[in-house]
Amino acid sequence: MTESANAISILAAGEHVTPPVTGKKPGHFARITGVPYFGVALIVGCGIFASTFSQTGVIGLYPMRFLLKDKLGEGPLRVALFMQLANMPWNLKIISGIISDAIPIFGTRRRHYLIFSSFLAGLLWLAVAIVPPRFAPMCIMAIIMNIALVFVSTISGGILVEGGQTFGVTGKLSSVRVLAMNIAGLGVPLGALLATRVLGVSAMAAAVPLFILFFIALFLYKEKPSAKSNPKVWRDVKAQLKIAVGAKSLWFAAGLLFLVQFAPGFSTPLMFYQTDTLHFSEHFIGLLTLIDAIAGAAGAFFYVYFCRRLSLRQLLYGSVFFTAALSLLFLGYNDRNSAMLIEAVYCFVLSLAQLPLFDLAARATPKGSEAVGYSVIMSVWNWGLFFSDLFGSGLYEKYNMPFKSLVWLNAATTALVLLAIPFLPKLLVDHKEVESQSAAAA
Repeated sequence: MTESANAISILAAGEHVTPPVTGKKPGHFARITGVPYFGVALIVGCGIFASTFSQTGVIGLYPMRFLLKDKLGEGPLRVALFMQLANMPWNLKIISGIISDAIPIFGTRRRHYLIFSSFLAGLLWLAVAIVPPRFAPMCIMAIIMNIALVFVSTISGGILVEGGQTFGVTGKLSSVRVLAMNIAGLGVPLGALLATRVLGVSAMAAAVPLFILFFIALFLYKEKPSAKSNPKVWRDVKAQLKIAVGAKSLWFAAGLLFLVQFAPGFSTPLMFYQTDTLHFSEHFIGLLTLIDAIAGAAGAFFYVYFCRRLSLRQLLYGSVFFTAALSLLFLGYNDRNSAMLIEAVYCFVLSLAQLPLFDLAARATPKGSEAVGYSVIMSVWNWGLFFSDLFGSGLYEKYNMPFKSLVWLNAATTALVLLAIPFLPKLLVDHKEVESQSAAAA
């Protein structure tokens, strides 16, 4: 999978869903926060933007990769290992939601978590740039920084849910979230352009939105310090886990998503192929990632058309087939012109092809276990990406597998997943989206 595919997976991870807010009058949230609806939208938008833009897999993707490759002399396997370890806290995002819901800080469940985590994440980004330029200290600092970012993201999602339910504007705030994430995705090409400079420049670019969020939360977000520890949250999670463990549909879906992602990936090897074999500059790679982002966004819009006309099973067959087939385009990845064309076509179709997998994840989540169940599926998805990148990078580096041979292997192993689709439960996948919504309403 390419860098843009990895970014799509990162951006697809949903916010932690807090329990519904009940018993609140329309003005309650405004009294708690001290800001009207537009202020809530500002906090949510800035929080989602900062926690997405500042990830090591977004603004930090290329600066860190090029630092590891060119300055520290690390091979594909070690570069992939660094990036996957740094992003590991995002696989455990639900834990931050449980902690913030159960354990208030200074009597608040949102305000002080947002203040402390945004400020700490900004400082840690600066620390990443000044620690000794060695694998271990940089990786440890990046992991800690991502833990802080996970809390920023989770708390921002919690504010979205509370504010949306109180004002009746969940849809509007969700659109703010999507807009903020899409804009933040431009951090990938920006990071590629900044990769020619010292890491400190990229660290400053990543830290600025976090410090802005810190001041916004400090001065605009006023939460009444009346919250108390809530042990019921832990009991609720235990009950949700029990439901999730017993849900066969969830594990069928999780298994399929893992198999799709587990195919030996070529995300990190592609960067080495681009720079060592094709001699692409960092600036041109930045242009490619911008093309990826635009093409991926365009592909996502077309899914609305298909999901209402085809059953999910048909969409899944198409998803796996086209993911495998389009990978073969990289066999013709030989120069700048072919690179731009292939990246555009591949990312457009890949974005369209991956959405049925997220659709499957949402449908497979059992009622009564929405937060835990969906987090389990997305964690399995991310673990598949983890092993995929390491497996592909290891073959490329340790066993000297040529890049184009790795492309063939990726396509073949992805295509094998077609054999697993017939085993998915009929009730889960043999309906169009409209029919599924009607069934759910009934």
